[in-house]
Amino acid sequence: MFLYSSKNLLAQSEPLVPRLPAPPYNFTAKELDSVLQLTFNLYFESDYVAILDKAPALIEYAEEIDEQRIKTRLRAVLGNSFIQLGDRENADALYQDALKEAVQRKDTFQLINTYINLGNTYFDADYDLTIDYYTKALELQKGASTTDLHYLIIHHNLAEVYVKKKLPGQAQQHMNDVVKALENPEIPGSKGQFVPTSQSVQGSIYLLQGLYYRSIESSLEALNNDRDDIDENYRINSYKNLIEAYEKTKQYEALIEVRKVYDSLITQRYEDGKIKQQQLANSKYKADRYQQELLKSEFTAKLMKQKADQDKIIFWVFTVVGILLLVLIATLLYSRSKRNKLLADLQIKNAQYLEAKEVSEKLATKNTKFLSTISHELRTPLYGIIGLSSVFLKDKKLKEYDEEFNSLKFSADYLLSLVNDILNINKYESEKGRQLQEEHFNLSLLMNSILQSFHFLNEKNNNELVLKVDPKIPEVLYGDKTKLSQVIMNLLSNASKFTQDGSIMIRVDQLSKDNDQLELLFAVEDTGRGIEEENQKEIFEEFTQVPSTITEGGTGLGLPIVNKLLTILNSKLQMESTYGIGTTFSFALPIKIGSEQKLESTIKEKDIKKLDHKKLLIVDDNKINQLVTQKVLEQYHMQHETANNGQEAVDMVKENTYDYVLMDINMPVMNGINATIEIRKMGITTPVIALTAADDLNLERDVFSHGIDSILVKPYHTEQLLALLIEHLD
Repeated sequence: MFLYSSKNLLAQSEPLVPRLPAPPYNFTAKELDSVLQLTFNLYFESDYVAILDKAPALIEYAEEIDEQRIKTRLRAVLGNSFIQLGDRENADALYQDALKEAVQRKDTFQLINTYINLGNTYFDADYDLTIDYYTKALELQKGASTTDLHYLIIHHNLAEVYVKKKLPGQAQQHMNDVVKALENPEIPGSKGQFVPTSQSVQGSIYLLQGLYYRSIESSLEALNNDRDDIDENYRINSYKNLIEAYEKTKQYEALIEVRKVYDSLITQRYEDGKIKQQQLANSKYKADRYQQELLKSEFTAKLMKQKADQDKIIFWVFTVVGILLLVLIATLLYSRSKRNKLLADLQIKNAQYLEAKEVSEKLATKNTKFLSTISHELRTPLYGIIGLSSVFLKDKKLKEYDEEFNSLKFSADYLLSLVNDILNINKYESEKGRQLQEEHFNLSLLMNSILQSFHFLNEKNNNELVLKVDPKIPEVLYGDKTKLSQVIMNLLSNASKFTQDGSIMIRVDQLSKDNDQLELLFAVEDTGRGIEEENQKEIFEEFTQVPSTITEGGTGLGLPIVNKLLTILNSKLQMESTYGIGTTFSFALPIKIGSEQKLESTIKEKDIKKLDHKKLLIVDDNKINQLVTQKVLEQYHMQHETANNGQEAVDMVKENTYDYVLMDINMPVMNGINATIEIRKMGITTPVIALTAADDLNLERDVFSHGIDSILVKPYHTEQLLALLIEHLD
């Protein structure tokens, strides 16, 4: 926040009066202007107590000799001293009085200054009121022949307020006016004070817009242009911008260096804050005295007399109470000593707890970032392997290699399942992960689809797969199909891995029905080796497996994930196992009857035909990913071109027309988010579908708010991509 009472609005000549004298005064107008400079010096030395002591009498004297502009500025420095000391009530009373006076005098100069100062008063307390005052000052400034520094201050402060309200669009509009004013050669030389502060605010705007590299550039420029006479808060804000932008762009080495300086500045501000609190305590009497002078009247005098009488009574009451307390203190000294020792011990333990908590939170944050990075790095090559093997399996010319491609796809699917298991352990602890995503689905189709995905593994282990669904169960159900699928797939995966030359049966029985509410029993029975009784409790712990001499793999995550999912679904896993005979896992699930009419329709051949000869731009920095997507599109007679990063995509969209843009998110040079922003700025409405391996994005904030129409997490099924393309045909 820029205060109007700034050094940039003062004459730079040496004061005629060497120091502030005590009243009564007999100054000339020129000498009073010199005294004004001394009050500003006190302000910038943070000596607010001296200002509260001297300024009221100087304001009265300026009124006596009819020096209204000096009076306005003296009142501004007094009011801003109140603001700095956190005394908003006295500041508001002072400026409201000035506002009435300015209206009576029809003094535009004083009106503009007063509205600016009222905006400053509520800058950190009421954003809407602050904007209202600054806007009134701006309307007056347009028709007044005053210094253009008003224009700079108002737009600069409005940009800051809109940043605080997290409205980057409005903030940028006012910052554009600041930049335009700074380019005007007629602005006084003191405009240099605005350069680093406006660059700091611009860095905050870019941060809100998600333009992290621009934010870094602007914040660094602000620090390079730093001056001794600017508010420390702008310097701190620039470092704060850098910390968040470096973290978002994963520039961790730079982040560490910037954080050291930031922490040092925060510590210094804390120390300065303690000094300011001491000044506030010292200035309370001065503030009260000035408030009384503002409200001089007979009623005020009576109140003061009553207060004095009350003070006498209170004094004698406290004297008597004090004597009684002295007697009590003597009896409490021993217990106080013991209590202080106990408090000291508790403070030490509390400090140890807080330190351990901080370490734990940092470790949890690092783990989350690590898992997110690992998942992205693993999913990207898996997308290539799964995608290409799926394409090759559909190629009739490669029919003789189906077994090899099935093996390849199975291995990739297994690795993808492992990655998902690791992520899901943390995911289902979060509030978002525990939310139900209910939909209408066909139970038989779902179960047969799950069985088909394990066909290759069970064929390899020479197992017979059997599915039995109770005929009483309605064909369509309504519930969280995804979580139910994950539970069954994890149980079936365990049974398939630990059973050889045997059989696996999945049973679904109806236990009860109440109107549209069902209770179903799901059971997975295998004839595998079984689990010894002493190991049966351990298998539900994360990363734990049953001791074995066989070489079956596994992470020990399947059953813990199943338990977490079933808790969300209001169910519980049951187990029966006999070593050497087999194991049965089962759970009773409450679920509703679904609607045939509300089932999501499958993609029809005639709809897919509409995609013939559509032209797509594939934007991806990974050549294998490009190849996979190209092969999928070619299967459905679609044309395509490729770009290796966001900047190339922007350039190609400028020169060519496409029906769709398939946009990767994380890319060098320019990422997919910024590329989409640039494409939308050009007025291009081509559907942009984000293809990404990252599944931890905040869709509203990180994706859809920047012009992206849909998102698809890799690896995905071809049908999912086709469905999105058909959805955006119009």
